Amino acid sequence: MLILKHLLDEKYFVASVKNAMQILKLFTPKQNELGITEIAEKLQLSKSTVHRYVKELVKEGFLVQSKKSERYSLGLALLSLGGVVQAQKEIYIDAKPILSKLANRFHLPAHICVMEHGQVVYLIREMASQPIKLVTKSGRYNDLHCTAEGLAILAFKNEKIIENILAQPLKEYTNYTITDPAVLREQILKIHYDQYAITKDTYARGFISFAVPIQDYTGDVISSLALIGESNKVEENQYDEIIKELKKGAKAISELLGYYEQ
Repeated sequence: MLILKHLLDEKYFVASVKNAMQILKLFTPKQNELGITEIAEKLQLSKSTVHRYVKELVKEGFLVQSKKSERYSLGLALLSLGGVVQAQKEIYIDAKPILSKLANRFHLPAHICVMEHGQVVYLIREMASQPIKLVTKSGRYNDLHCTAEGLAILAFKNEKIIENILAQPLKEYTNYTITDPAVLREQILKIHYDQYAITKDTYARGFISFAVPIQDYTGDVISSLALIGESNKVEENQYDEIIKELKKGAKAISELLGYYEQ
């Protein structure tokens, strides 16, 4: 009986893994969001079965659910498997010329970043033509509170998400890192009002970050556009111009994602 139980458990485990993989394979650059009913129909599984698998995939970070549509898309936890989520990157593939233009104009690496599991993830990076010292790389996770690229996303999340982040231990990376929740809350409110974030020396001494929010077709802020580099390469009188061009770039990228301001 023990042998039979072991065989049955193993068979169930294999079937579960296979079904979970089939669910993930349904997501493509052209079909980046799916609902429970659609998944069930495509795989010819019951909705209750699909819901059980999807719930586990969300728990592990392989899928994320939209707050507005309640549909699912690929999560960036797949980055931890040693690769990059191509479907996520494909969404922004047409934005690469915008990043390259910004990087070469200001001689700073340009990034598109997303928020995943309470951290900021560097999804795409375009370099300037000249050699630059780096503190980022594609697929890297970082804390939200010490980066403009993270704060530019967090500032547009709901109050529950913001409070959850501020309730966590906030690591002090440098003497300039803000770790006081009350001060951070004020900073977040200002970023939301200004529609941009700037941090200097808060993650690494000698580095500055400029970031603005990117919106999807629903108007939700889903990512940020950022320029990050050595602060001694940027004059203070350039800040306004950088923010202006970042906002123009973010508007263009948001339009690529289907968002148009009324």
